[in-house]
Amino acid sequence: MSAQPVLTGDLSFIDLADLLQFLSSSGKSGVVKITSLYVERPGIIYILEGHPINAFCDTKKGEEALYSFFGWGEGRFEFTLEDFPQERIIQKTTMAIILDALKLVDEGQIEKVGPIQLTSDKMRDESGRIQLPLVRGPAFADYMYLADEEAFRAGDRIIEQGRHGNWLWVVLEGVVRVVRHAPEGEVVVARVGTGAFVGSLSSMTRPDHPRSASAIAEGDVLLGVIDTRQLIADLGGLSESFLNLIRGIENRLIMISDRAVALKYSETPMVGMPQNIKPVIRQGDHVTKFFSVEAGNAYLVQDTGGRKTFLGTLGPGDFIGDLPVFKHKHEPHMAAVFASPDLKLSIQDTDALMAEYESAPNIIKNILEYSSVCVSVITDLASRNIL
Repeated sequence: MSAQPVLTGDLSFIDLADLLQFLSSSGKSGVVKITSLYVERPGIIYILEGHPINAFCDTKKGEEALYSFFGWGEGRFEFTLEDFPQERIIQKTTMAIILDALKLVDEGQIEKVGPIQLTSDKMRDESGRIQLPLVRGPAFADYMYLADEEAFRAGDRIIEQGRHGNWLWVVLEGVVRVVRHAPEGEVVVARVGTGAFVGSLSSMTRPDHPRSASAIAEGDVLLGVIDTRQLIADLGGLSESFLNLIRGIENRLIMISDRAVALKYSETPMVGMPQNIKPVIRQGDHVTKFFSVEAGNAYLVQDTGGRKTFLGTLGPGDFIGDLPVFKHKHEPHMAAVFASPDLKLSIQDTDALMAEYESAPNIIKNILEYSSVCVSVITDLASRNIL
């Protein structure tokens, strides 16, 4: 038997139900391995003559493990033809498993694995207040970067907006509220859970960079303190173009958080948007190039069913266009880009940036992934005016 994968793919393109049906029709025997950024260990499914006979997911096994994989909306799979212990734990047919699992997903009995976890359909807690979705980071496995652990109780302020500091944490347990301060009061712009990062890379590379938000423990929270020296050394090995990429996505996060607070207290979603300017990227366009802003401004506008919302302004040092690493960025799928008369753009080498991304330390890739997810989530909440 060959130990090399004979079938690989992305679960966002071929979901588990389709994969199991395909393997059932093929009648092959082998092992399916499923991986996700948001799960520390891969999942395993043993297939005998096209039918799943056992599965493992962390401490789960058998049907319980197999059903849990139907909640993995993001991830990759590979199928190898190899021998394995042939103890049949799962007795159901493939189609019965699929139908049962889809019913459990629909009823909310299978946890959805990914960057966003909705706490309830109405997004409100028992007191009627808005209960924002929980944003999680990729499963943290870079323990060589942990210098220490710190515990916080409910209400403890981990970071204070406007103050300086270059500490960066990762959430190991619990939930942290990200709060922006406005003259009208404090606004919770995000709730973040395990794998999320508290702080920014910019605070390490720019000592004068103030904290852009406060971070408050929602309940008991355990944070891992990231080894600043190790991370700064890693950042020092990156090109200036890639460092600008990091700054750019963090600038977007600050921009959309500012805009989210402004929209909460404004009845005019397009206030602040200049008049008589033309789009350079329309929402939904097919965009293949990636640009940095050299001069002038670019303005982001989202159209949600005829309701237009001004999301913010990008200036020199920011970027617009498409880069595969940012699956959750604004344009072109979430917003259009309008140009000031003096907007000047330069084309970036996407192949070089993607090659550097692929070779970058996992912790840096995970921070970029997490930051882009936060941009998307806060944009969605702001444009729906539910903060």
